[in-house]
Amino acid sequence: MGTTTVFPRETEMSSASTQAGESVFHKMRNVLNSVHVSAGLINHQLREFHVDDVGRIADMLEAHEDNVGWYLTQDPKGKKIAHFLGQLGQELGHKHLHTLTELTTLNYYLEQLESLFTTGQTPERDGGHKDTVHFTVVLDEAVMAHQGDLDRMGIEVAREYCSVGEGILEAARLRPILVNLIRNAINAMREATARAQRLVLHVLPCPDRDGFVRLQVEDTGRGIASDCLTQVFSPQQLGAQADLLPNLHTSAIAAKDLGGSLRVWSDGPNQGAIFTLDLPVIHMEEKR
Repeated sequence: MGTTTVFPRETEMSSASTQAGESVFHKMRNVLNSVHVSAGLINHQLREFHVDDVGRIADMLEAHEDNVGWYLTQDPKGKKIAHFLGQLGQELGHKHLHTLTELTTLNYYLEQLESLFTTGQTPERDGGHKDTVHFTVVLDEAVMAHQGDLDRMGIEVAREYCSVGEGILEAARLRPILVNLIRNAINAMREATARAQRLVLHVLPCPDRDGFVRLQVEDTGRGIASDCLTQVFSPQQLGAQADLLPNLHTSAIAAKDLGGSLRVWSDGPNQGAIFTLDLPVIHMEEKR
């Protein structure tokens, strides 16, 4: 019986193919985790919609349809309806915006899954498929995914873009980072309604790292307490602030995988926050 010889090149290709498959599987698992988080938040938010209260108010008004004016102005219970409706409208509006934000994010992750299913049919280069990235374009695309919320909340968007080189990296990993940062900024500004809200986007050459570009997302929201700054990228929950920090742990890992870093600074509660993402302008494959 003859001996089958496996040449070294074939062994190398088989190993590379296996690693590529594992890489795609790892990415899909991360995206699926994000899908589950968004779907869970949407389910929770919909259950908190107080739609039954609207029906009860309608029943109260119908029971006094012959003297609605007197009921709303003289009856002790009826006099509370106007104030209650105002509170209910504000609460429903808040939950509606929050749910729309999650739906936008969920749709984005589903598109990522579709992309991974497609690209997963063919072998990837070591480290994943890399694209030539225009940083300002990718950042603007992340903003466009939330344009509806920005318009409804009256948030001003300012762009401070400097001329930077193109990046050669995995765009599929960069986009979710920026989407999460924009969503985080919007969530942080939801409750800070006492002043006009502003989202500032920065793209500039990294001043302290040659060959790197710096992307910053700055908001005027509720800020982050100093004792929480070191926990922002932790997988653990941060109590009342946990809903403001969507997938930031995953984003920090993705930034590191891209050869960069993600950090945050805030002067404290009600002082806004600024997230800084440093990335290599040219991703050097020889370092992988």
